[in-house]
Amino acid sequence: MEDQVDTLHCKSCAAPITGIYCAQCGQKVIQRRFTMRAIFDDVFNQISNVDHGLIYTFLMLFKKPDRVVLDYLAGKTIKYSSPFKYLIFWTAVSALIYIGLGFYDQQVAGMDNFMHSADDQKASEFGRLYNDLMKQNFQLVSILYIPLFAIFTWWFFKKSEFNYAEHLVANAYFSAQASIVFIPVLLFNLNIELISTLSMLIMILYYTYAIRMLFKQGWLATFFKVILIYLLSMFLFAIVASIVLIPYIFWQKQ
Repeated sequence: MEDQVDTLHCKSCAAPITGIYCAQCGQKVIQRRFTMRAIFDDVFNQISNVDHGLIYTFLMLFKKPDRVVLDYLAGKTIKYSSPFKYLIFWTAVSALIYIGLGFYDQQVAGMDNFMHSADDQKASEFGRLYNDLMKQNFQLVSILYIPLFAIFTWWFFKKSEFNYAEHLVANAYFSAQASIVFIPVLLFNLNIELISTLSMLIMILYYTYAIRMLFKQGWLATFFKVILIYLLSMFLFAIVASIVLIPYIFWQKQ
């Protein structure tokens, strides 16, 4: 009789249960005692569920990126990693490799040589503070590009009738996937100029493929729109960063 009560009522909130999960609090019905096998089964299930979501999302964003976005927006979320969790994970991996292997410092050094003369100490000091701040917040900066991309994809593809939030979801998935495609490039012994060029090219090509699949426009039209989106997003980010960061950098110098 005691076992029957346990199976009919949630052990966490005492609400009646009609399935394997409590409709009130989400507690799963567990009728067995904890054993070593139960612990190992639970750990394995947790790991395999996370890996399945990541791997399935990863593969589908290559095979059918439009299906990932449309399924997620339609509420079919159980098969996929959420877009922002997926974005945070892969931008963290990219940042770890890009900064950890010294590519960011190489890129900054190359830009300094191009932008500033040796005797321009004020500009050099400002650039150093700016780049240090970007380096410390590399993952955050990468994520902050997404709302800007979403502004322009929403503008250029208004006929899709996606709202801005839906464009955020699509851009989170696509940006994360582009960063994954870029990771293998870092593993080759290439100079920083070539790495920067390939980074931009990979981003544009993957975005062209994914957006063309999602919005069903021609390849050429999509390609040029993506280039404009990329350039406009970088320009807008530079303006926003200048407005926000320049006062902060000057304050740091005081």
